Amino acid sequence: AMSIGANNGLFTGIHNGKLDEKNRVTIPAAWRFDAEATFLAMYHPALAAIIVFPPSMAARIHDAALQVTVSDPVKMDALSLLGANSIQVTCDKAGRITLNEHIVKEARLEREVIFRGAFTTFQLASPTPPKADRDSESAKAILRALRELGL
Repeated sequence: AMSIGANNGLFTGIHNGKLDEKNRVTIPAAWRFDAEATFLAMYHPALAAIIVFPPSMAARIHDAALQVTVSDPVKMDALSLLGANSIQVTCDKAGRITLNEHIVKEARLEREVIFRGAFTTFQLASPTPPKADRDSESAKAILRALRELGL
């Protein structure tokens, strides 16, 4: 397996992929820095895309979550909102991750999938995505939650 240093571990460019009948997508070969790594995926309404956090970013989320005390209801709300909307996905030997029905529906993913690099994260989007939502209460709540955790 290529080490993360070989490529600075940055996700760049646009790649096309396909979603199979088991809700699996293959991560572009250029982005597979760690064999069988665990990623965190979450539908982000303001981007109308699934945002995928690699292991290094998942570790940052883990560290941010560890700082939250149960006496801080605002941050606890942020954690539960993000946690309930996230799935952990492990890359198999073939470089595939399996999404769940809920996240696939939210992003309106069908057969064709677009991978967009965003340096420290990447996005999975449909060629015909839902309308980006920055204004609904639920979208604002997700943005607030990400901010609360410094993401």
